[in-house]
Amino acid sequence: MKKLFIILTLSLLVITQGCKKFTDGDKISPNSPSTVTPALLLSNCELALFAAYGGNLARTTSIFTQQSSGNTDQAFIYEKYGMVEGDYDNEWQTLYSSGLINTKKLISRAGTANPRYTGIAKVLQVMMIGAATDLWGDVPYSQACKGDDMTEASLKPAYDKQEDVIKAMQALLTEAIAELGQADDKNIILPGADDYIFGGDKDKWIRTAWMLKARYEMRLSKKSSTASQNTLTALTAAYAAGLASSDDDCNLIFGTNANEYNQWYAFCKVEREGYIRMGAKLVNMMKAINDPRLPMYCALSDTTEYLGTPAGEAEMIPYAGKVSTIGTYYASPNSVLPMITFVEAKFLEAEAKLGTDKDGAAKAYNAAVIEHITKVTGTAPDAAYVTANASENAGSITLEKIINQKYIALFTQIEAYNDWRRTGFPTITKATGATSDIPRRLPNVLEERQYNPNATIVSDMSVPVWWDKN
Repeated sequence: MKKLFIILTLSLLVITQGCKKFTDGDKISPNSPSTVTPALLLSNCELALFAAYGGNLARTTSIFTQQSSGNTDQAFIYEKYGMVEGDYDNEWQTLYSSGLINTKKLISRAGTANPRYTGIAKVLQVMMIGAATDLWGDVPYSQACKGDDMTEASLKPAYDKQEDVIKAMQALLTEAIAELGQADDKNIILPGADDYIFGGDKDKWIRTAWMLKARYEMRLSKKSSTASQNTLTALTAAYAAGLASSDDDCNLIFGTNANEYNQWYAFCKVEREGYIRMGAKLVNMMKAINDPRLPMYCALSDTTEYLGTPAGEAEMIPYAGKVSTIGTYYASPNSVLPMITFVEAKFLEAEAKLGTDKDGAAKAYNAAVIEHITKVTGTAPDAAYVTANASENAGSITLEKIINQKYIALFTQIEAYNDWRRTGFPTITKATGATSDIPRRLPNVLEERQYNPNATIVSDMSVPVWWDKN
């Protein structure tokens, strides 16, 4: 596997420094291009996406939903919702300075002559701005990433309403699908190994774009009476484009060198061992149904029983040191992590059909559960498990069942937090000892309050974002 973070460093050097002269004369090294190439920019964009989706944002939202637990130090503060303004400045910078600004450069550099690159860039841009608006609400977008203009306005962008951001995301995805559908000979250059996610496979990027469309149509379930129908329309297009299995999953990719590690592994097993362990909510849900994924989700810790920490109780329970750590499926050096998957699409289908086609909803739900267990364990679930947990019908399927199983399947993903805010499932209560309710958003970005007078500042983490309001 390529040395991902070495490439990132080289890419940043090219972006910031350009090429240097061999001498004081006019000869330029042919190995140091004066402008960064689309290939280097694409790799950079994907690395920023990996950092944003696989790092602190995912860990924090996992703690909020009690899939995992902050057992000590800063993670225990987060467990009781004690994060403060400025705690996520680095994540904001990753999304904007390392991510969105480079997708903009990639779109500009690739131009109309390379629609494959521009299409991928727009999908990546949607994922980045999507994470930002989901977690902070109103965010800079239409005026963002124009710092190269060096005008006062470009350095202090206005914030767009979340409703407008999501509309813009859907428009970007429509453009991306059209561009990705262009024939190979319509491109001067084509992505390959520089695309860590799909190796330049345009069909998989198109399926990902349609799945993202479905995700953000359903995101509006509290705001739009057509959310379910729009979701089904997008999913129908995804299936027509060939979406049929987990082989099309859009994943975060990692390597086996220390600077390439899976971020859950790096944080929980190498850098901050013991800070984050499994949450009792997720572990107990899985134990209650004898879920075969449990040994892959959890690693035993000086005990023969899989254990999770009840939210907020790490300093009170006598078995805190025996609580299971994150298992090897999600936290080994080069474990892939999901961003948007076929299984999520099937759960979205189940939810979208629930109001008008309960039989179809049940079938999609059953397929999602079986597919995810097969993916994680390598074996289809046994007959007893299927009978108990994946044999729903029109009379038994409910939203709670759909989202509870989706919650299990989306472990390590920010999306589980978005679903909880949107649906109220699974049912969770605030952490013991917490002085506030479970946050509905992340705290302000300190640098934005300090340096951007046009920033929309919401200091109360209990205030829902726009799509979270009934």
